[in-house]
Order: sequence, then C-alpha cells, then structure tokens
Amino acid sequence: MSHAPVTVATPSGYKVPLTWLPGQSGAPVLLVQAAMGVGAQFYTRLAAALHERGLQVAVMEPRGQGASTLRPGRRQDWGFAEVLDNDLPAVLGWLRQQDPGAPLYLFGHSLGGHYAAITAGRFPNQVHGVIMVATGSPWWRAFQGDVRTMVRRLIRVIPAAGLLFGYYPGERLGFGGREARTVMKDWRRLAQSNRYRAHGLNKDLDAGIATFTGPVLAVRLADDAFAPAAAVDAVTGKFRAARLTERVLDAEQLGDRADHFRWARQAGVVAALTGDWLAGV
Repeated sequence: MSHAPVTVATPSGYKVPLTWLPGQSGAPVLLVQAAMGVGAQFYTRLAAALHERGLQVAVMEPRGQGASTLRPGRRQDWGFAEVLDNDLPAVLGWLRQQDPGAPLYLFGHSLGGHYAAITAGRFPNQVHGVIMVATGSPWWRAFQGDVRTMVRRLIRVIPAAGLLFGYYPGERLGFGGREARTVMKDWRRLAQSNRYRAHGLNKDLDAGIATFTGPVLAVRLADDAFAPAAAVDAVTGKFRAARLTERVLDAEQLGDRADHFRWARQAGVVAALTGDWLAGV
C-alpha cells in the first residue's frame, strides 16, 4: 500500500497531519475521521482495505493524537469548533485540489462520525455522502443500566475535571483518553440534550444536518455498549432528508466481537460493506 504522509495548512496556522492514499482519477475519495482519543494509525487496516477496493483514502490525524503537534493541557485547548471551522474545511479544500472531479465522502468512527454529520450539514455542496461506523449519541437517555450511570456521572464531573487539571483526564475517569477540556464541554452538551453545540460557533448545526439530501450509511456493531441502537438512532434521526441506509454487523459476520473498537481488527468487512454501498448510490 503506497501512502503519502502530508500536512495541510489551516487558517489558524495549525497543520493537520494527513495520510493520503491516492488512486485512479475520479474514484471516490473517503476522508476517515477518528474516534475520540484514537490516533490515525488505528485505521491503517481500514485504509488499506478501502484502497484495495479502488477507493482514494485520506486519514486525518485528530488534534492531540499521533503526529499532531498539539497535546491537551491548560495552555493548549480546543473544542468542536476548531475542528469543524478550521481543520476540516482546510482538509476538504486540499482533497478537492488533488482530484477535483472525484466525489468526496466523509467516513467517521464514533466522534469522527459526529464531525462527518455536522460537516455534511454545513457544506452539502462539497460532501457527496456520509459513512458512520459505531456513531451513537452520548445522550444519557439513549442508554440503560451501568452505561447510563456512567454518562450521567461524566456530565457532572467534566466541568470540575477541566478546571482542576486544565484538560480532561480520561484515563483517570475511565472513559476516553487525555482530551481537550472544551472538546469535552461540547461532548457534555450532546450528552445532556442530543443537540450539537460547538463553543464559539454560533450556528444551528442540527438544522444543517436535517437538510442534507445525500446518501448516508450508518453501521452499528451488535455488541457495542457505547453506541447501542437507541444511541445510533439519536444520530441518524437528525438526517431528515437524506437517503439513509442502516446496517448491523454481528460477531459471526466479523469473526470477532462486534464492539466499539474491535471491528477495526476485521476492517475488511466494513470496507467491503462500504464499497458495496458506494457502488449502489
């Protein structure tokens, strides 16, 4: 698999690390966006499997992970807005320059799927479609039992943790990794209300998603405690005008536990599902 690690300059001066796997001119371009606390390297198998199916693939390094020059701390903070209004538009522009005639799809895992949904709503003329894997709203009402208890506890402690540490210490709290405090403030708002809010971005993000008319593929994992059916429905329900396709993968299909992260070990299954779906849209 040939790939080109590049950096994409943004208006703020931050450079987004991107792994770029080009292909035949005009082939669909997929921009892969990661889950919270997960670096781009986690998606190496996925990128290779998608590329083998003739797709052009870009994997975006999240702020604070892997090759990113940023690390969450009291002096380095960001939220959803910096990704949505600075990083992603720059990456979309760079990808258009590489192959102006190719259709562009956003592929997001978990938090990356939320960013994909919001971006499709904000820039519908640039985004041909959305693929979301294990993307469920953290809305506390979408969960039961221990996970609901955990989410409600996080809603309470996130503000205090940000003040005390200057960042979100996920390794101490048992959810996520070391995250920027404003990312977690924005995540907390979603967990409280199932409404997208981005600190510093005064726009109705849900309204944009509701008007997106492109195709959307939502893949749920049958054993996923962090994105069960109700949580996934809380996201897909935001797409009021889109052509929605929903699929559920179980352990038999994957040959492994079908949970929030282990699907990536058998990334070829998701790549095949994605490729077949793209062929039909």
